[in-house]
Parts: sequence; structure tokens; C-alpha cells
Amino acid sequence: MKFEELLKNRIIEESTNSFSDNYDYYNQPFPIPFKKKIINFGKAIFFNEFLFRYLFKSGFIFKRIFLHTYRLDRYLNELDFFYSSLEDENSKKLLLKIVTFRILGYIKVRLPLSTPKYWEGIKSVEAMAENNNLVELPYKPWKFQMHNLISINLPIKIYMNSKSIFTTFVIEQYKYLDSNTIEAQKGDVVLDFGGCYGDTALYFANKVGEKGKVYTFEFIPGNISIINQNLDINPILKERIEIVDKPLWESSGKQVFFNDKGSGSILSFEEYSGYEGTTKTISCDDFVELKKIEKIDFIKTDIEGAEPFALKGAERTIKKFKPKLAISIYHNMNDFVNVIKQISDFNAGYKFFLGHATIYTSETVLFCVSEDKK
Repeated sequence: MKFEELLKNRIIEESTNSFSDNYDYYNQPFPIPFKKKIINFGKAIFFNEFLFRYLFKSGFIFKRIFLHTYRLDRYLNELDFFYSSLEDENSKKLLLKIVTFRILGYIKVRLPLSTPKYWEGIKSVEAMAENNNLVELPYKPWKFQMHNLISINLPIKIYMNSKSIFTTFVIEQYKYLDSNTIEAQKGDVVLDFGGCYGDTALYFANKVGEKGKVYTFEFIPGNISIINQNLDINPILKERIEIVDKPLWESSGKQVFFNDKGSGSILSFEEYSGYEGTTKTISCDDFVELKKIEKIDFIKTDIEGAEPFALKGAERTIKKFKPKLAISIYHNMNDFVNVIKQISDFNAGYKFFLGHATIYTSETVLFCVSEDKK
């Protein structure tokens, strides 16, 4: 059955739900009201439920109202390719859930992690925080508490918010564990595209062990200052991590203008009013050749929607080493549907799996493993 038909059926099934405990107030402090006018309008006109379902399935309401309203109608062919390219049933079910969530929202659709254990897990990480041990973020009136993760058997201390720690270290956003296990392993060389505050660098450094290596790419000065503080309180892991202070792109040497606002930083290839610094891009392929790196085992990306460009600049590296990939695809719908096609076109024998590490739309990760490396 094509993805379009599966999505129709899922929307009908989920539209009768009404959840009151399915909202992630940690990351979305002001709930966005669910746009239920579509369903209410349909039921008002087609008050006969059977008739409503029939007309919905006929395609007019589905395509002209639901998909067009959320601008998904243009992506049906790509979604069908995405769905058929996924390797296991759990990945396919997850894709269907995520797309339905994007249409109906949190009142109607409960993603797999939305269970009492999810909230219990976050609370357990909050309990690890040392309230009097803080670092100030250089660009916002926020502070990070230091968390000691020894209680979950991780030799890591980190300044970060509890929710992000939970996502990275407890849920393990960049590990796929189902029909296959896809993760960084002892002795691996990892490219961490998007270092932010250093949580993923520390996560991978702990995974790869003393014989492994992590190159974490981060160029925003305020973020680098937090990374360095996190590395300093983890001296053993610090030895395995190298910060690369360049933005990744499809080619090297392109000038970038930016301001220093953390995840809210504005990047542009054109000079703009209020920019605070400049730097130049580097491609992954050029970096690997410059450093004379002899193997790459794992690439993770979370670079705010620049994934397609960074992947284009990593094509030679991916084809040569066929590393495991964990690619964030949630930043925009074009990436969501097209990154899997981009990697397929590398013809490197990759199989695809899907993960999702929140109970809302963020943190969808496409996992890729080459048949040659399984």
C-alpha cells in the first residue's frame, strides 16, 4: 500500500483522540492550540461519520485540506520513497506516526516516547544537578547547572540543561537499537557535525574509548566556551576530543558572517547588520584529507538544516569509508524527505532506519549502515 493511503487511514484513526498529557512543556513552554477546525468543520458538514470517512478517503478533504494546509501535498512521492526505503517495520511505523503528528499535533497523536517513563527519566536527570555549581551562557540570561552522571554509570560531568542530557545520554538519540544496533563503538573515529555545548562529543568520547577519536565541529565562540568548560571537567574524555572551529559546507573557503547567540545564531554568506564575527567554511572531504585521517567509522549531524550541503561535501569520505551515519532530518520538510534520497544516490550500499528522541517534532534521526560494514 502506498504511503498516501496509509497516511489517510492513520489520520482517520488518530483524529478521534484527545490527549491531555502529551505536551512537552520543557521545550515548548507555550502550547500551540491544536488546529482542530478542519475536523470540526468536516463533522459539522458531514455529520454522518460514515459519510465523512468516505469523503475523506476519496481524496478531496485529505489532499485539498489536510495535506495542502500543512504543505505536505508536494511531498507525497518523496514520502512514499522514504517509507519504502526503510529497512524494518518499526522504522516505517515511526515515519507514519511522525508525519501524522506533524499534521494533527500533540492533542491527537502520541509519539512512542510519550509514556510515564519519559517524564520519570527527565526527573531523574534533574536530580543529578548541582544547584550551586553553575556556568553562565555568554549570550542569554541563562545558566547551566553541572550534572554528575555517575548515578547512571557514566563517568561524565556536564554543564547542560536536564532535558538535553536526558535526550543525549539516557535515550541515546544517536544510537539505533532495534532490528540492528547502529552506534559508535570502541576504537571508532567519529565526526560530530554540530558540537553545540559538547554533550555529543562527550557521549561519543565515552563510547569510543581510549583508542577512539572524536572530531567535533563547532564555530560559534559562545558555544565553544561552554564546550571547553565541559571538556575541562572531563580530562580523560577531553584527550579523545578535538574541536574543529569551522562551519561545514559543500565546499571549503566560503566566508560566513554570524552573530553569537547559540542555537539562535544567524548565519549568512552575505554581510548583514549586527553580525559579530566571520569565519570560512570547510568541507568534510577537505578536512579528512588535510588531517590525513585513515578511517572514519561514524558521522553524526545536527547542524540546523545545513545537512544536505555538509553531506555533499562529505561524499568522497562516505563512499571511501562507508561510516555509520546518524543524520538529523527534522529541521525542515525538504531535509525530512530528501536526505534519504541524497544518501541513496551515493550508491554506497546503505540500509536505512529511523529514530526519534522526543515527544514532539524535533530530533528525528535517519540512521544509515552500509551492507559492507554490518
